[in-house]
Amino acid sequence: MEREKSHSLFFSLSPLFYLILTILFFRFVWVVTYPHPAALFVSGVISFLQRRNRKFVFLKSSFRKNFVSVLPAMEILFFVGMLIASWAYSGVLSTMIQIGILFLQPDYFLPSLAIVSAIAAMVSGSSWTTAGTLGVALMGVAEVISFPQTMAAGAIVSGCYFGDKLSPLSDTTNLASSLTHVPIWKHIRHMLKTTCISFGIALLGYYFLNLYIWDSTQTTKITLQSESFGDISLSGVSWFKLIPVVLVFGSSLFRMHIRLSLLLGIISSIVLNLTEFGFPWEIGKTLVYGFESRSGNEVFDRFLNGGGVVAILPTEILILAAVWFGAVVEGYGYLNEILIQIKIWAKDRWDILLSTMGTSFLLNLVTADQYLSLVIPARAFRSLAEEKGIPEKDISRSLEDSGTITSPLIPWNSCGAFMSTSLGVSVFSFFPFVFFNLIHVLLALSLLFVAKNKSKSS
Repeated sequence: MEREKSHSLFFSLSPLFYLILTILFFRFVWVVTYPHPAALFVSGVISFLQRRNRKFVFLKSSFRKNFVSVLPAMEILFFVGMLIASWAYSGVLSTMIQIGILFLQPDYFLPSLAIVSAIAAMVSGSSWTTAGTLGVALMGVAEVISFPQTMAAGAIVSGCYFGDKLSPLSDTTNLASSLTHVPIWKHIRHMLKTTCISFGIALLGYYFLNLYIWDSTQTTKITLQSESFGDISLSGVSWFKLIPVVLVFGSSLFRMHIRLSLLLGIISSIVLNLTEFGFPWEIGKTLVYGFESRSGNEVFDRFLNGGGVVAILPTEILILAAVWFGAVVEGYGYLNEILIQIKIWAKDRWDILLSTMGTSFLLNLVTADQYLSLVIPARAFRSLAEEKGIPEKDISRSLEDSGTITSPLIPWNSCGAFMSTSLGVSVFSFFPFVFFNLIHVLLALSLLFVAKNKSKSS
């Protein structure tokens, strides 16, 4: 869809500038923390201004395509909402929190969160499964020991995406590999060096931040509150309540789809209630409206309350608003012009790799879907990469370095919305503490710029 008249790159990017400015205005002037209104407002204004330049059919086609791409994510979100509610109801979450309190020590709390999340994501192959299950429990541990929720969420997201990026079971890892025709293990080995460096630096950052937090609060150990959990010991843990957790992560090892894994977790937790309390007639209400804890402990109740389908609805609306904005940007030709301008600018191999990363990040901003942020750049720059003799593994790594890594850092992206909903912390709040993702993007860009400068000087 080429526009009749060519415009500058700045003009083509103007919808994104307007969106960011409107979000900031709504946030700091009207104290509207959600980006839904900003996305809808900017989309409406652009549609009105461009109504004569494009037929509605282009807009409709773009919306349909973007909606189909995010529909699986929207379906998974409903399953996660029901999973959280069912696990809270059946005592799975409280059991996981008990175990976390026993094994996670405050002196190494943030690094531990990142490492545990990374291992779980690498085993399951899914950052979403890890955040929606183990991540929720780890946030509960942070709540109980009064650790800052924003920092805990940042460490969990970092671990989730490190493990997801290096897992042969990950859908994004396999997608980037297949799009560039690079064998999966070759793709992972090529990412390993820079990814491990970034994660190592992130762990150091979490360690020193952890030292500062504990020193500032003068907290030296976790105080077990008997009124919350009673006497916590290994012998007092109801280990059988971890069956749903084992089923969710175990099914992932057999490449079962995430929907089926989450459904298995929901059904197994309901069965636990059948054996312990008889048929829970209120479980249907809990799955829809969320769990309401009445333990009497304010901290414990505040964490366990929630989940369910209703709690997911604001996130679903946010994704739809982002899809509409992406349809406007694509349907009215802005996105096509941006890609044309980038192709004109890319002269050598380093420009192409930078363009691949930049386009992936741009598509995360515009389409709200990390899969499109991998697919479109791979197709757009494949021929240019072949002409310049760029190894396919460099393209596949660049796709992951930007498309996969930046997706949870954008509030209206399906990944950012999912992480925010699952962990109960807004993207704006945990953004500064997602050390791995931020460090890795900076490291990847720095290496490309250094290589580009060296090639110019030689």
